[in-house]
Amino acid sequence: MEIKVNNQEVDIFRGARVKDAVLQYSLDEYREVIRGRKVVEDEQGIRLGLGGRLKAEAHLSIVER
Repeated sequence: MEIKVNNQEVDIFRGARVKDAVLQYSLDEYREVIRGRKVVEDEQGIRLGLGGRLKAEAHLSIVER
């Protein structure tokens, strides 16, 4: 299934979690999220935990905390 992370298409498996999408997008960005410097938000600006499930065509943004 395809989703977008920071406006870049990422191909991810069904049942993937936010963590999987962020790791597929960028290991460096994942590390920033783990360190608490950045957060993941959905298209409505709602913060998501790394364990959250993804739906097809989700749009995620990794932003400064």
